[in-house]
Amino acid sequence: MEWFRADGHLTNEALTALVQDGSLDELSRLEIAEHLSFCDACLQRYTDLLCGTELLTPERSCQRTLWARVRTRTLRLVTSRYATAAAAVALALTVLWGGQEIQFSHPVLPETRRAAVEHLHAWPERWNDALSETLSGVTDFFDGLRPGNNS
Repeated sequence: MEWFRADGHLTNEALTALVQDGSLDELSRLEIAEHLSFCDACLQRYTDLLCGTELLTPERSCQRTLWARVRTRTLRLVTSRYATAAAAVALALTVLWGGQEIQFSHPVLPETRRAAVEHLHAWPERWNDALSETLSGVTDFFDGLRPGNNS
């Protein structure tokens, strides 16, 4: 059976056999598929034939589960990006404001062992005070950005 007309287009029998999954061997099916990939006229005729046939319907819809997966992935990406940005801003502000608060009141190398021990015992207190001031400055900054705040 001839699948192509004299002008090079597919015959109606070829398109009908393709739609009805008729007596096409693998080579004929490949030739017809290749022709349909570049011939718009035959592709339109083939599409028109397909519109008249009943399309296959799936047993169950995957739309609900697919949308849930898309939402979950989007939420994970957005959260990850904003969490990274927020951590970077918090770290930058801590370094910016916290770096100015810590000052050494004693020489770097104490002259006596007793002075060194006193310096080491006083260090956590000064560090906690400086860190508390820095964090309160950060919270004050973000409190000032709140929409209802008039200060």
